[in-house]
Amino acid sequence: MGGPTEPPEGGPEGNAGGEDEFRSVVFDESFIRAARIQELSASERLSSGQRAVRRRSGRGGGSGEGSTHHGHGGGGLPRQALALMLLIGFAFATAVYMGVRHPYPTPVSGVAANLSVQIIPLQPGPNGIPTGRATLPPGTATTGSKPTTSSKPTGGSKTGSPSGSSSASGSGSPSASASASPSGGDTTGPFAGLPGQEFLAVGDQGFNLPNTRHTDHFTHDQVLAALTTVQDYLKASSLDPEVLSGQDTDAVRLWISPGQYPQFDQSVSRPTDDQRHEATGWMVRFDPTTTQLATDEVLVGPGKITYSELDAQTLQVTSDYTFLYALTPKQSASASPSASPSVTPSPSSTAAASSTPGASGSAGASAAGGAKAAEPQVQPVVYFAVRRSLTYWLTPDDIMSRRVQLVDSVVQAGATSCQVDQSAYLEPLFPQQHASGSAAKASPTARPSASASPTGIDPFDHQSNAWTVCGTLQGNL
Repeated sequence: MGGPTEPPEGGPEGNAGGEDEFRSVVFDESFIRAARIQELSASERLSSGQRAVRRRSGRGGGSGEGSTHHGHGGGGLPRQALALMLLIGFAFATAVYMGVRHPYPTPVSGVAANLSVQIIPLQPGPNGIPTGRATLPPGTATTGSKPTTSSKPTGGSKTGSPSGSSSASGSGSPSASASASPSGGDTTGPFAGLPGQEFLAVGDQGFNLPNTRHTDHFTHDQVLAALTTVQDYLKASSLDPEVLSGQDTDAVRLWISPGQYPQFDQSVSRPTDDQRHEATGWMVRFDPTTTQLATDEVLVGPGKITYSELDAQTLQVTSDYTFLYALTPKQSASASPSASPSVTPSPSSTAAASSTPGASGSAGASAAGGAKAAEPQVQPVVYFAVRRSLTYWLTPDDIMSRRVQLVDSVVQAGATSCQVDQSAYLEPLFPQQHASGSAAKASPTARPSASASPTGIDPFDHQSNAWTVCGTLQGNL
């Protein structure tokens, strides 16, 4: 068999240049290295006592001694499989780690600052308690858009004197309907004859959003969503009849950032006059055991909503509105109305019965006493003004979830007493209470007025800042 003229590693040593007869069967070095088996050396055969050959690595490299470390029967495949398995395991572990601890910060919903509250009571001013022209018999407070009853005015002109008598219009019989004209002017409900009604709106018609523009870090849509969320919070906390009557708080909690839940819940369950946990800082509410709404409708004075960017992650919104409520004292369950207003004898019939010829004095007195007993107890309708100057913070996560962080609440409310705790409920004064000097539920931490003549405050004047002491109610009420 023939072969190459020269081996790859050159000719054999000692070759004289002639043709070697054994040249075709001489194994060159490359052939030996490529061999799968290798014969042991003499010393290895004597010392090991094993078979005369050993299997070499399939990679075709290395000396006989080095090849003993490579193989016990499989070549390089096990190492490749092991490397592949390690690579797959590393990739899987990396995927799990990235899924649990990804490098992007997770927004934490509801991390919010504490609410700071200031409740400024406004005691009756020179005009006394603002009283409506319409008065309601007990148990006939209107809570809908349809009239439920009507009652005649008590006569006389509107007065605010603290004599204890409720004021009324001169003549006529205004209805006690709950409906109030959205267009302003005189109405036929509890707000009948209220001066300056052309500047007031009914309910959420009084809310006006500013022109919406983007900021450096918030888009137009984000700003608009923040403003509408604030508007919805105002509706729930200032206009909802269930909230106003002290029956519901979840409707307000729905709009609060979860980070403020602990403070809100403590304010509702354990209200305290500490400027941190007043329920009346979060919402407008009246004690259902002493006060009831004369109508579900609320008048809203001119106000405004503004916004600005506090930082790259916070949009600050402020709202400043004054709300006017028509309220009546809650009729005690133990008190029973004497008679229906429809069967109340008129003063003229009473006088005629008492002067009838032939009637004895005792009979006349009995008739007069019966007429007096038949007269219904007239409930006054008072106007209660509440100015709410509120500051909100909204993060991108708050805007997305439609929640607000209420961080500052300044409330001016009156007519009320400076010595009454207003942390749980706003406590309006009624003419009889004011005349008798009643100050139930006095607060041990009540803040007295700053001087003998407290500063007059008009809750509809939004040009002035809120006061930190008790003031005197002034204005057109």
